[in-house]
Amino acid sequence: MKTRKYILFIIIFIFLISFQSAAQTSEEDRKLSISIFAELSVTDPGRAVQIFADYCDYVGGYYIRKTNNSISLRLPAEVLNNIEDILKQSGTLIRYNINANDIGNEYLVLQRQLDSRKRLLDEYNRLMASAGFSSTLTLERELMTVINEMENLQGRINRMDNEYKFLRLDISFFSEEIKQPLVARRSSFGWINRINFHTFVGRHYAE
Repeated sequence: MKTRKYILFIIIFIFLISFQSAAQTSEEDRKLSISIFAELSVTDPGRAVQIFADYCDYVGGYYIRKTNNSISLRLPAEVLNNIEDILKQSGTLIRYNINANDIGNEYLVLQRQLDSRKRLLDEYNRLMASAGFSSTLTLERELMTVINEMENLQGRINRMDNEYKFLRLDISFFSEEIKQPLVARRSSFGWINRINFHTFVGRHYAE
């Protein structure tokens, strides 16, 4: 009974330390998870896909998916400032959307939770060395619980490490031949003729 109370005291104490530390975040703790979606008009979509796959290998990234006219890449976050220029030099940039999500606070909380479990594990190991047989069985169960929690936390931290160290770039390629100018035709509906429908559609397609 004494051992269980002592274990509970240790858990509460370590979790309080972890909670207080987690509240102390700063600008330095920011970690941005960045994703970019682009549409590019090129002469040869298949060739463009391969060029970006080669670029990905060159900068130390990796690709998630590759088809004849699209590719999903993970690139080192350091190349962010070069991506838009590279896309523009490769063809006609139709769309370029970038999203950034700060995962720094969540990352810091997970890291400090992991640190608290490590301290807890060290304390359990110390108790194991001096506990009696009945107490040891209780400690072993607690020990396994902590180890499983540590593995889960470490896995989540590893995924988040990848999220901010490697931005995601999704590109869809369109053939230049598809983007032919629309041929204006007279419509049987007078209001369509008055608003110059084909110019209107062409402008929005380009956007």
